[in-house]
Amino acid sequence: MPLNARKLPNTNSGPKAPPMEPGTYPARVVQIIDLGLQPQRPYKGEEKKPAYEIMVTYEFVDEFLKDEEGEDRLDKPRWLSETFPLHSLQADRAKSTARYYALDPDEVHEGDWSKLLETPCMVTVVNNVGQGKNAGTVYDNITAVSTMREKEAKRLAPLVNEPKYIALDEDDAEKFLTLPEWLQNKIKEGLEFDGTELDKALKRHTGKTEKKAPKKADVQEAGEDDEIPFEPDADEESGENW
Repeated sequence: MPLNARKLPNTNSGPKAPPMEPGTYPARVVQIIDLGLQPQRPYKGEEKKPAYEIMVTYEFVDEFLKDEEGEDRLDKPRWLSETFPLHSLQADRAKSTARYYALDPDEVHEGDWSKLLETPCMVTVVNNVGQGKNAGTVYDNITAVSTMREKEAKRLAPLVNEPKYIALDEDDAEKFLTLPEWLQNKIKEGLEFDGTELDKALKRHTGKTEKKAPKKADVQEAGEDDEIPFEPDADEESGENW
């Protein structure tokens, strides 16, 4: 094969979806994904301890990807995800606590994130310009999630896509393999992934031999994540449906 980039076939799934208009939108929780223990970016020049992270994806009710004619594709609602360290509900300064109580204000599910799939909510979106290798690219980012009024929630359309929950203590390899490759790699490169039920399931699925689990790392203290602005990595394109 000639190493000429102009002669290679285009493998992109399509153009990147344009940024959403800043505002607050009705949505439902469509995915909750356990990312495990992840290293953290330095903050103000200081190293941060690893932290357990969770990714939550919202499916917007009235925002859709467009077809070639610019019309809404009603089978392709817009998705937007956010990732944050997961702390105890007693950590009242943590973003995970604010998000949990926005989705379950009366703590009906007693802190169980897996029970929050399909939950109606209001998601506030802003446009941020990337920096560094992402300079000039405009990203949709989530600044707030709030509880939807009950009468509005009752009228809200159901999810278009199948809800998905993935946790490291579950052995569902086939469901894990439906995730995009960059997200699979992020989870597998987690500091405590080796030896988890998901790891064992993947090794059975692929026939690989088990590896020795590394030592546990120190865990980030609650509340340290709330001041760090989110900037997506190059593969984590906001607003894209997986």
